[in-house]
Amino acid sequence: MIVITGASDGIGLELARLYKKDGKEVINISRRESEAAEVNILKDLRTGAAIIEAAQLIKDLPDRIEAIINCIGVFSSEEFGKITEEEIKRLMSSNVKAPMLLISELIDRIKKDGADVLNVVSKAGTAGSTSSPVYAASKWAERGFTLSLQEALKGTPCRVISFCPGGIQTGLFEKAEASVDTNAWMKPESIALFIKQILELPKNMEVSEVIINRKTG
Repeated sequence: MIVITGASDGIGLELARLYKKDGKEVINISRRESEAAEVNILKDLRTGAAIIEAAQLIKDLPDRIEAIINCIGVFSSEEFGKITEEEIKRLMSSNVKAPMLLISELIDRIKKDGADVLNVVSKAGTAGSTSSPVYAASKWAERGFTLSLQEALKGTPCRVISFCPGGIQTGLFEKAEASVDTNAWMKPESIALFIKQILELPKNMEVSEVIINRKTG
């Protein structure tokens, strides 16, 4: 089975559709149902209790986990001088705490099943940002967590991938009420296909990190 956080829209939904087409059992963890998931675990992953409950429900499923793909994430455009404590908590809970605690709770099952873990980070996690510093900081943290997980799972069949894309045409910015023109950005279905292709590489091939940019000009 394929476990996807945030499979109700964006990249997560496109991945769920691809895996469903292949006959895979897709498990969605998010606040909203995914049309392409066999099982929907409806939890708000911003709270520790909900994350632990979701992890237990995954543990109770009998099938082997092939991959866990963390697509959950939120955006903020607060600049320096306008940053609020509430926004820091919101981004860190969704972008860092949710995937980190979920993977920690499932680590024994991940090792047992030889599951791969792919975290959809962001190119913002590789550079600084004056327009969205809280978002960039959260993605740096998620990327650091992913690199630490790679170290933790060395010597196992499990592969850990840090996937850092540039701008994608999803509802990420609209949900944050940020005015961004995404018309020329990458399509989520293209990104989803690329992620699936990476995970389908032979198990003796590990793509540790991907940074994918929008082609301009």
